[in-house]
Amino acid sequence: MSGLRWAVAGGGTGGHVTLALALAERIAARGDDVLLVGTEQGLEARLAPEAGFRLVKLSARQMMGRGLLARLAALPVLARACLSAWRILGREGSQIVVSVGGYASVPAVVAAAARRLPVALVEPNAIPGRANLYAGRLARRIFVGFDAAAPRFGASAARVEISGIPLRAKLVAAFADAAPRRHPEPPLRLLVFGGSQGARQINDAMLEAAPSLCSLPVEVFHQTGASDRERVAAGYAAAGLEATVVDFEADMPGRYRWADLALCRAGALTVAELAMAGLPALLVPYPYAADDHQRANASALAQAGAARLLDSRPLPGADVAKAIGEILASPEELARMGRAAAALARPEAALHITAACAALVNEGSR
Repeated sequence: MSGLRWAVAGGGTGGHVTLALALAERIAARGDDVLLVGTEQGLEARLAPEAGFRLVKLSARQMMGRGLLARLAALPVLARACLSAWRILGREGSQIVVSVGGYASVPAVVAAAARRLPVALVEPNAIPGRANLYAGRLARRIFVGFDAAAPRFGASAARVEISGIPLRAKLVAAFADAAPRRHPEPPLRLLVFGGSQGARQINDAMLEAAPSLCSLPVEVFHQTGASDRERVAAGYAAAGLEATVVDFEADMPGRYRWADLALCRAGALTVAELAMAGLPALLVPYPYAADDHQRANASALAQAGAARLLDSRPLPGADVAKAIGEILASPEELARMGRAAAALARPEAALHITAACAALVNEGSR
């Protein structure tokens, strides 16, 4: 069966939107029709049209983590959004709804259930997001990025599959085309980043660690975010530490290949990219992430031997310097971590998920 009509729902954060776009690319490559469903407030409002995909924006509001009055005020808005989604799915002739999580996914999932359309979930974190966790009761298939996420869906566990985390096709191709990783030798090439906007906590910790690191054979490439570049560059210069400091790096796959070790956050997409690159990491979970899911992501990589988990409450520079020094003293550990990271890579995650969802629709049509 070809020419299926899909709705991919979710958004808000960059992580959710990237998942939606990764799946939409694979769906479009099949020759199928895909509609993205999100909100006006989320990043999808800008990123989906830029990627060439149709987007329907609903007036959903976040309810989790809000006070009682805010949740009560959001209920009628959510009800109207569910009704709008029900109408849209009917008008579009949608045959399946895939949720990538976030409050923006809720109306489309509820509407799909009302229309008795198959629902599939994609959950990239070791601790599932609450929207996907509740929607799991309505889903026929659930695709997770970490083994630890599967039991959290309870009675739905029989429908859960460890699929890996979908990445955009261009990024997967860039990793595939990147030069082979060099055999680690001094100086240790350290890649420091906190996402495209940087992470002030990591920046501060590196400046605290710099006086200790300047006596070690370490070369630093640090993406700080635009607001912190000058301060960090000046701090490295004052400490005498060799470092390249940028506000943004456009070629992250190439930079992953350049590096011997990363110091970074533990968002789902970041850990998927680390695996694709086979890059060992010192992971610093964002301490305010919902349900502390970044710590769970980091713990999963640490248990697999692909990373070390650094405590982020707080993050002393001395801890960073100590961890880097220990890895420098044990090159065999660094090599083992790289092999363990590469073993976790799932470059075909998006392709596999879309194929499985298409089979779900085909089964229903029969």
